Amino acid sequence: MRSALLAIVIGLVGAAIIHIVIILALPMWTGKDAWTRVTMLGAMNRFYALANEPNTTGLHNEDPHIRSAVCRFDISDGPVRIIASGDVPMWTVSAYDTASNETYSMNDRSAIGTGVNITFVTPTQMLQLRRVMPRALERAVLVELGQPQGYVVLRAVAPTPSQQPAARAFLDTAVCTRITIDPA
Repeated sequence: MRSALLAIVIGLVGAAIIHIVIILALPMWTGKDAWTRVTMLGAMNRFYALANEPNTTGLHNEDPHIRSAVCRFDISDGPVRIIASGDVPMWTVSAYDTASNETYSMNDRSAIGTGVNITFVTPTQMLQLRRVMPRALERAVLVELGQPQGYVVLRAVAPTPSQQPAARAFLDTAVCTRITIDPA
């Protein structure tokens, strides 16, 4: 009797674990995860503004007071620099890996200066930059990433309708570009 009860409990716990794993892995298997949707937007190293209403990409803003843009990058062949500036009440920037895990985030309250100036690098590129820091990157926040591919989401908060044009301009002028490091 005892062994039958133990077998039933083990079977139920095992079934629950299998169901949880399948449910959590389902987006990756169906191609509906965030990384897949971001790759379908277009070329790398370019910001794409996200709509404020649901659309076919599955990527959109749910808050009408927040404007967002996304850029996919690969730092295998060189660092990627993110630059944005403008007069917005608040901005945030977040970097994600291919599994949509947040690897870095920052907002205007923790930035150096008033705009976004971030450079994503590999560990090897970080060593190269520490030897000879290019003048253009002296005020940039250097972020070392464990994986070479990922995407950045840049958000501008516009709590009033009069601030919407500034938020759009902030995102429209944002730059996501690969840079070269001169070998030392």
